[in-house]
Amino acid sequence: MKNLVTSVVCAAACASLLGACGPAIEEGEPLEGAAPAVAKPTTSDSVDLAASELAAGTVHAQTLVGDLGTRIGSPVDTYAAISTASNQWSVSCNGGSSRDISWVWTVPETGSYSFGTGGSNFDTVLQIRHLSNTSSIMGCNDDYGSGLQSKVTLSGLVKGVKLLIIVEGYAGDYGDYARLNIIKN
Repeated sequence: MKNLVTSVVCAAACASLLGACGPAIEEGEPLEGAAPAVAKPTTSDSVDLAASELAAGTVHAQTLVGDLGTRIGSPVDTYAAISTASNQWSVSCNGGSSRDISWVWTVPETGSYSFGTGGSNFDTVLQIRHLSNTSSIMGCNDDYGSGLQSKVTLSGLVKGVKLLIIVEGYAGDYGDYARLNIIKN
């Protein structure tokens, strides 16, 4: 192995001395034949969409609001542009024909958690899936209790597991904002 490394270093040094390496490339200048650089999101609350698409296999940037990390709260996030979202997901508890948004969330510690849309100003549907296998549905709810908001409680969640949380409007409904609440039980 040492001989191979020495040979590679010597070949590179010889090529450099003989001018075989070509002209110097300025910083930021694209390499000839290279794929164009893709700008990554710069906000701390955003996800690396390419990484999440690879992990989940089907998460598209248009519907993915962001990565919540391990945050919990009521609300943990409010999204004000569901009217511009697409219909990516088909949620199992209402037919899935409405615009939807989604978040990635990481379980902060092993236990039971409740996810809800209380405070949203439209009739919501909520579904939770495993991020590593987005076809694996963990829970779905439309109209928790007597209201139009949704709530899903999951027990036995393991620290570090990543979930995909989907909020959709019921039967084409959408409003000015969707609220997501996550609390530890």
